[in-house]
Amino acid sequence: MNTEQLRKELALWAIRLNSDDPDARREAEAQFKEWRQKYPQYHEQMEEMQRFSEQMHHLSTTHGISSQNIQNSVQLSRQGEKYIQKMLAKTFVFALCVGAVGYLSYSTIPFAYYAADLKTKTGEMQSFVLDDGSKITLGAKSAIKLDFTQDKREIDLVQGDLYIEVAKDKNRPLIVHTEQADFKALGTRFIVNEYHESSSLSMLDSKVLATSLNQAHQSRVVKQGQKLNADLTGLGQIATLNISATEMAWDRQQILAEDLALSDLLTLLSRYHQGYLFFNKQALSQFKVNGVINARQDLDQTLSLLQNQYPQLKVHRISKNVRYISIND
Repeated sequence: MNTEQLRKELALWAIRLNSDDPDARREAEAQFKEWRQKYPQYHEQMEEMQRFSEQMHHLSTTHGISSQNIQNSVQLSRQGEKYIQKMLAKTFVFALCVGAVGYLSYSTIPFAYYAADLKTKTGEMQSFVLDDGSKITLGAKSAIKLDFTQDKREIDLVQGDLYIEVAKDKNRPLIVHTEQADFKALGTRFIVNEYHESSSLSMLDSKVLATSLNQAHQSRVVKQGQKLNADLTGLGQIATLNISATEMAWDRQQILAEDLALSDLLTLLSRYHQGYLFFNKQALSQFKVNGVINARQDLDQTLSLLQNQYPQLKVHRISKNVRYISIND
């Protein structure tokens, strides 16, 4: 079973296990038990799905996810993500039901995260010393894969944020890979943040060579006190970085938002808080956030502040750990 097949299987199990039909639910539970025994190598992913399923159970009993909606969700899951996202705007309850499929199928059971060499849990920051002597700190719910040999030092930032102090080795320059760019260390200290469709580099000491993976032959040297964003269109313009404020924010687990897409902010916040945030990334990316946000602050309080700034936002609290954020018509 490949990753895409596993995503869809887990998504459909999450829906079936929360049917409003007791007989159908019991049948699903028995079949799921057999399915778990068949694929023991996916234990962590199944545990994540079951945590999600527990929250969905509250949703199904409170808002009445019917058997018909479950059947419709299964059918929609086979029609592709774009059609699912289109249906999210139809009705609130049905949107959440369909959203569960999209959520598990396409984003939040992070399969690469579970396969990473080093990772942190929700709300956890942790420091590591790599084999070459480099010191790295991972932000909340972050993960990296390492490829260190006699000839190279490469780090794949699977998700989240990293702060690194690079050990010198002129024969093996250290490179951090994101989906949008490669960052080749020409110095010592920098921060890399991975978002939904972009990544950012904050240069704290010396310099880094940034190379776009989306625009051929596009590279820029980012020096101390500078920052740069990379996305699907290539490398952005180099901007000035406040080093002391950036380091202080990292140490205090704060988010320094400068025209940060609301969808990216919500993704960051979700790494610090247990539970699930449903939202349409494309729709919320149009809202830009500025300011200093305490990532550890009560999530509902933070969402309330965002609603004050953007009155068109609506936060539906489905249960203690499930929230759906939409835009008022």
